[in-house]
Amino acid sequence: GGSVKMVHPDLSGELLKDKIVFTEWIIESPELFAGYLQELYGQCARCEGKFVLSQGIKELDISKYVEIITDPFAVELNGRKIINKLYAELNELSKDEMMYTKTLQLTQHIQEYLLDLESNTNHILQFNNEMDVAGLLKIMDVKIEDSTEKFFERLVCYIKNAIEVLSVKVFVFINLRSYLTDNQMQELIQEITYQEVHALFIENQERTCLKGGIRYIIDKDGCEIY
Repeated sequence: GGSVKMVHPDLSGELLKDKIVFTEWIIESPELFAGYLQELYGQCARCEGKFVLSQGIKELDISKYVEIITDPFAVELNGRKIINKLYAELNELSKDEMMYTKTLQLTQHIQEYLLDLESNTNHILQFNNEMDVAGLLKIMDVKIEDSTEKFFERLVCYIKNAIEVLSVKVFVFINLRSYLTDNQMQELIQEITYQEVHALFIENQERTCLKGGIRYIIDKDGCEIY
């Protein structure tokens, strides 16, 4: 456990700090906005950068625990990372006590089915006696239900899955307030608080203050106000 903190050596204050669920980081200078974002993107893609994320005294890998959401319409509930983790989880589940017998029965049924197929051909077939559950999930196109059209609900659903499946600890949203009403913002913050993770809302202009977080402003001249 321990508190999650995020800092950058060029900033005099902390971006995320203990017991604060979210920070609104308002960067009014386009140059600095682009510069910090590019650096953070790079670190999420495992490049060098100066942002530091820590929990207690331990430094955390930004590429592993930080998720940047630039376009809330384009979140992929079934992106590659989530699908891989989901399949691994279901594969483990298929081997546990509760499912093991059923997995064996299914394997047996498949073998019988293949033998029946064989008996109706002129071929002698050989096949794998072990069943690859991950392979089965792929063939059946198993994925997390993605039924809602409303982008806000999908966003909240994505956040829940990213926390559960990918162990994300910090979500970074870019100009999210251009898309969400203040009420939706509060709803999102409530979800993030409930899930015990943190959010950094990076905006290029100041809007009404959100309850429960802190503000960190870099004005057009690069002066810091926090």
